[in-house]
Amino acid sequence: MSSVIISVHMKKFWNSLSINFFRGLIILLPLLVTLWLIYLIFSFSDSILGNFLTMLLGQHYPGLGLLITIVIVLVAGYSASYIIGAKMFKVGEELLYRVPMVKSIYSAAKQINDILFTHGEATEKFRHVCVIEYPRKGIYSIGFITSDATQEIEKKVKSKLINVFIPNTPTPATGFLVIVPAQDVILLEMKMDEAFKYIISAGVLKNSKEEEALGTSD
Repeated sequence: MSSVIISVHMKKFWNSLSINFFRGLIILLPLLVTLWLIYLIFSFSDSILGNFLTMLLGQHYPGLGLLITIVIVLVAGYSASYIIGAKMFKVGEELLYRVPMVKSIYSAAKQINDILFTHGEATEKFRHVCVIEYPRKGIYSIGFITSDATQEIEKKVKSKLINVFIPNTPTPATGFLVIVPAQDVILLEMKMDEAFKYIISAGVLKNSKEEEALGTSD
């Protein structure tokens, strides 16, 4: 009889322990994810120049690489706003375009940057947020229209096609390209920054208009 009572109490104890553990995990998970992302960003940013500085100084100083990287970015942004700085960057770009392997990588990276972040008539039509049925019919994925498909592909398929970049969650800077028939692309009114927030948060953060509507209905 006593063994049965002990068994019942042990079962209640383990049930209570598991419930409280998962409850605590749910409460702390956003904080843990935030700290993990900050650590990854810090480690990556610090390593850009950190390894070089360690070799140069003979000792590792945590955060020094990140600090100097931030200073370089600020100086670049400040210099680019002046004619002399802009000309210097133009000359630097021309030098990069003359190096065979670097030219291909830099050119592709610059085109992606221009499409996603440069505001202008030439790129505005390629910066739409959309939804397509992917990876199978009935399941939808959010994506960004980057450009029309090449003429060769369209001729072979005999259809108007659109290049759509499907970003990953929670790192939308990475993803993959899918080529979709134009009639299957559903355009959204969602802005780029709202789409990025939606993707990074795995759908938790909605756009401001929807949040205001939800708040009003409550």
